[in-house]
Amino acid sequence: MNETAALIAALNTSWFATGLSEKAQTRLAELGRRFTAEPGTELFREGETSDTFGILVHGRVALRTLVPERGDITILTVEPGDVYLWSALVPPYRASSTGTAIEPIEAIVFDGASLRAALREDCELALALYPRVLVAVARRLYATRLQMLDLFAAEQVKSW
Repeated sequence: MNETAALIAALNTSWFATGLSEKAQTRLAELGRRFTAEPGTELFREGETSDTFGILVHGRVALRTLVPERGDITILTVEPGDVYLWSALVPPYRASSTGTAIEPIEAIVFDGASLRAALREDCELALALYPRVLVAVARRLYATRLQMLDLFAAEQVKSW
């Protein structure tokens, strides 16, 4: 199996890429590369420039944010099939959390600038990908909201 075919097969393990047209999957595979990291590896830091968009194939990534007087709090865990660093596609291209591998991970990663250029040049690819990015952002927002509600509820109970 050649590398493009292997990347397409890996893409099809994710909700994000499953069901994309063959053309869109091939274009993504041409732009992507495999990436691995060991547990404890910091993949990106909150506030830093997001140069990479990733689709997690195996493993888990903790997304943490700095909460004043509490330190870094895990707000969400990215599971296989989901995306991370969607901020590489959305100005101002800054990470909204810190991501750390909590298990050995395998991902398909895309250079943010190259992927953005491909999306600008290929309307069909943009039309296929941007709604999925919005779904990823909406899912992340919902999960984060639930996590923050739990965090604040626990604080309320402590203050009584």
